[in-house]
Amino acid sequence: MATSSFQKQFVVKKKKINTFVKEMSKEATPKLNEDFKSKFTSDKNIIEKIIGTLK
Repeated sequence: MATSSFQKQFVVKKKKINTFVKEMSKEATPKLNEDFKSKFTSDKNIIEKIIGTLK
């Protein structure tokens, strides 16, 4: 079974197809490091200006 993902091609052997499909069908769970610090800041005035601009 040939397939591609993000511009990379690879082949899955016939005897491994069921395992491959099972693994690829699992729901992804995002995980962040405990020391993760977001660089996103929420400024209410900026958000209101953006919403006003988009209207």
